[in-house]
Amino acid sequence: MNSVIFTVFVLPLLIGVMIRWMFLKWKRGYLISGVFVLISVIVWLWTKHLANHGVDGTVMLWAWMTTILTVGSLIVGGTSLLIKKIKH
Repeated sequence: MNSVIFTVFVLPLLIGVMIRWMFLKWKRGYLISGVFVLISVIVWLWTKHLANHGVDGTVMLWAWMTTILTVGSLIVGGTSLLIKKIKH
């Protein structure tokens, strides 16, 4: 696997999954996902208002990485919610 693909796509997904999984027993664990969503929106707004989009490709990669981090967190949160609903 290419190291850039791992760093940009796989690693943020794993980090998001692990962070949300650590707070799975906490009743307000959804706040972690909310913080990730907020950070992702802020970074996307920041990249939208850059002066030169061609030069600042690294910032666009940060936006993708925060989005993938958020997706990983939301996957774990949604899966745990479904498991709780099925058990009850």
